[in-house]
Amino acid sequence: MSLAESSSHQKVKVLKLSLVTACFLTVIKLAAALLTNSVALLSLAVDSLGDILSSLFNYFFLRAAEKPADEDHPYGHGKFENVASFIQGFILIGSAIFVIYRAVQKLIHHEEVYQLEVGMGVIIVSLVASLVVGRKVHKVGKKHGSGLLEVEATHLLMDSYLYIVALGALILSRFGFFIFDPIASLGIAAYILWVSAKILKSSFDVLTDRALSEQESRQVIAIIQDHYPTVLGYDRFQSRQSGSKKLINFRLFMCQRMSLKSAHDVVDHVEQEIMKKISHAEVLIHAEATKEECSKHEHKLDPRHFAEK
Repeated sequence: MSLAESSSHQKVKVLKLSLVTACFLTVIKLAAALLTNSVALLSLAVDSLGDILSSLFNYFFLRAAEKPADEDHPYGHGKFENVASFIQGFILIGSAIFVIYRAVQKLIHHEEVYQLEVGMGVIIVSLVASLVVGRKVHKVGKKHGSGLLEVEATHLLMDSYLYIVALGALILSRFGFFIFDPIASLGIAAYILWVSAKILKSSFDVLTDRALSEQESRQVIAIIQDHYPTVLGYDRFQSRQSGSKKLINFRLFMCQRMSLKSAHDVVDHVEQEIMKKISHAEVLIHAEATKEECSKHEHKLDPRHFAEK
């Protein structure tokens, strides 16, 4: 199995694990919400239902994103990941709106909560499951530079805070403070809206070819400048992201007296240094000869600036 196939297999495997976990948690949360009449538990169940739909989108879109480049998609299919994340953001917004509606209803009608022990037990089981699966998904997502998996992992791990809030609301309800149940659900809904906004923004940035972060751009430019005086300048610096790939291209100016082989070796070395510094980078460099006389630089070609063979 090639490295690319191994990476794809691991990503699909953890997505399946996340999907199975989301299905299990949704069932037990919905059952507990019906038994307890807790809108906080209902909000957690709706959140998990959103996870199921998101995981299904992620699974099918990830399989599309992992397809190799072809004649119709010469830059690959990486943006399918970001399309999935974009859809996930809207699913979560819809979930949050439903939770807010149900919480307001409960505040108006002053409904009580029942069988609190069942609800608390379900929350504890959900908390443990989300932490274990979330860490696994995050590890694989970080290893393979998958934005889609990192979104999935962030959602699972941050759910632990929601469980703590819901658990606190049920404990307070046990002492007769039933108002904290809908209040907790409103807090959970606010969190879901915040996460949705972040997911939509990051996905939209990639889909609209936003450049790499300022920090990453500075790292690339520092590598170029470190190759002076072998490299005399650069221009047309462009970057964007496609799925987990970070696409970088620019022109390098070198002495017109440098041989083609030497210029090629320098370009290779710059590419290698960038790919060491920026994970999942794909670099395209065009070597350009300086128009002015550069004989004064000819004797300063630094052996550190040539690719190792």
